[in-house]
Amino acid sequence: MATELDEALTAAGVPALVQKVIDPMLLEYQRRYSPFIRVTPTKKISSTTYYFNRRTNRAPGGFVSDGGARPMGNSVYEQFQFAIKQLQSVGGVTGFAQEVTRDQIGDLRAQEIASCMQGLLWDIETAMIWGSAGATVNGPWPQFDGLDVMVNQFASTVSNPQNAIDAGGSALATGLLDQLVDMVETNAAMPIFNDQWMFVASPTAISRLAQVEQVFQRYLGQTEIAAGLNVPTYRDIPLVKSSFLAGRLGGSMPAVTTASATFTGGGAVATGSIATGSSYYYIVEPVMARAGVGGASAAVQGKDGGNANRLIFGDVYGPEGARPISYRVYRGASGTTTTLRGIVDAVVTTAADGISPIWATGIIDTGTTLIPVAGASGEIQPPNPVGSYVGGGAVPPRVTGGEDIFLVPRDADILVRPYVRDVVPLTVYPTVTSPDQLPFALATDTTLALRAPKFVGRLRNVVSTLSSTNPVQLTQAVS
Repeated sequence: MATELDEALTAAGVPALVQKVIDPMLLEYQRRYSPFIRVTPTKKISSTTYYFNRRTNRAPGGFVSDGGARPMGNSVYEQFQFAIKQLQSVGGVTGFAQEVTRDQIGDLRAQEIASCMQGLLWDIETAMIWGSAGATVNGPWPQFDGLDVMVNQFASTVSNPQNAIDAGGSALATGLLDQLVDMVETNAAMPIFNDQWMFVASPTAISRLAQVEQVFQRYLGQTEIAAGLNVPTYRDIPLVKSSFLAGRLGGSMPAVTTASATFTGGGAVATGSIATGSSYYYIVEPVMARAGVGGASAAVQGKDGGNANRLIFGDVYGPEGARPISYRVYRGASGTTTTLRGIVDAVVTTAADGISPIWATGIIDTGTTLIPVAGASGEIQPPNPVGSYVGGGAVPPRVTGGEDIFLVPRDADILVRPYVRDVVPLTVYPTVTSPDQLPFALATDTTLALRAPKFVGRLRNVVSTLSSTNPVQLTQAVS
């Protein structure tokens, strides 16, 4: 009897007869915090360009003697513009896939459209922070400028007051936020301790701030800034999370090497050269789609001048297959004295089909501009490269773990996102070569219009590492 029982069939012996049960719940494994785009004011327009005027100076006035008069004066006005840029997401399913998945997932095509819509909103928010119009203006995927480009005045000049602070790797503390608030309030000459302003920061930075506040027996408040969107506050200013400011999400730059290179020229770019005898050092920092800035490369020494320096690297990928939208290139006389030389497009050009991107695997510094290149010797170059350095300045590279925090108004008079079409479906049909395709496409036309850059603030290169100690130990560390 025992032998007969030992020979009984088990479930392991009849796998073909065991019914597969799949939970109908679809888990979204790729997620982002992206309320910044949701709470930024928008404005519908019907033009390729968003124009606006601003008064930069009022008519002068002052003391006068009895019966006297002052010279006639007038206000000063300026007109500015922001070009609307297009974004798309294209996908499709086959009719067969639509039918065989219906019992499990319902309408597969509708699921895909909803997913693409969310991803497109992530693309917009990434650009709202990290986009660069100048670096991509002649490329196949032109961007609009984000806060990184528009809020970068790290020292005051006669015409432009400071709107950015480089923390130099300092740990996040309330004192730094207070400096940021004071800078913006001084420039704006208006109270900003209310829910019409917001700090935009990574989740880690907001958690670090909560730890610091708890040490001093103070607690962050809370407010509702959109329907159902409750966020903490610091000094009554909402704290809004954005996944695109968390450096860890952007991955890291692979190793970079250098070689001499001859720039073949093209478009309106003159063939430049690095000064003979110059041996620059370079650091390259990627900006990843739907992720933000990644970790920078190690400093690498360029070749002596007389020609151009070519920076060489492999294909760059971030988490979940993210690809770069641009690179930040830092250059200096030594590996510890580099500053931002410029921003460069991550796409060289498109393939023969006019759609597929050719990703940059190198950057040529011509001495005049930065050129994205591909190919074993950098022979694949853009047909019309940008003619000069874009976005450079006396800005040092990020320290390990360095993040950005922005203080942004929620007032459409200062910051607004104009749009022509705000994520709409396009009519796409099957073709005779793909008759069973159910294609779809989404499009949006938008830009970020920062009408008053001096009324926005930026805290750069701040480290928000979380402490694992108890409040008493943390108090000692802070003091």
